[in-house]
Amino acid sequence: MPTNDIHDALHLIAEIDVPTERPRWAWWTPGDATRYHATLINAAPSTNTIGTAPGGTFRALVITIDLFSARPISIVIPRPTGDEDRYTADEWVYRRFPGGWWAGIRPLLAALGWTPETDRDTTYRSTDHQDITTAQRDQGTPR
Repeated sequence: MPTNDIHDALHLIAEIDVPTERPRWAWWTPGDATRYHATLINAAPSTNTIGTAPGGTFRALVITIDLFSARPISIVIPRPTGDEDRYTADEWVYRRFPGGWWAGIRPLLAALGWTPETDRDTTYRSTDHQDITTAQRDQGTPR
């Protein structure tokens, strides 16, 4: 399994999106220096899932931080089912994902095409921190 640091979102997605018998993953270290463990999976739907793919599974990006503790923190980000639920800062807050992860994860979502067509920049942008803060304030979500 690849364990190298990859700083380019398109390269990371190409690295982990290779069908093999074993899950493929890579380390993602965006400009904010947080180190994420990222992989793509086909997940089984649950009652909390928004939309499913044909065949009873859906594509998801799994991100984990703090792998060196007894309790690492992970989130599962399902592929959007349509244009109206592609990931923006507002959609991220609406889905109750951790706001602090937005700036680091957004380039990966853009590389997957899971963001609106107007936001397919796959580079880390410090302005994403401002976008998520605004979205949290507008939706009344605690930081």
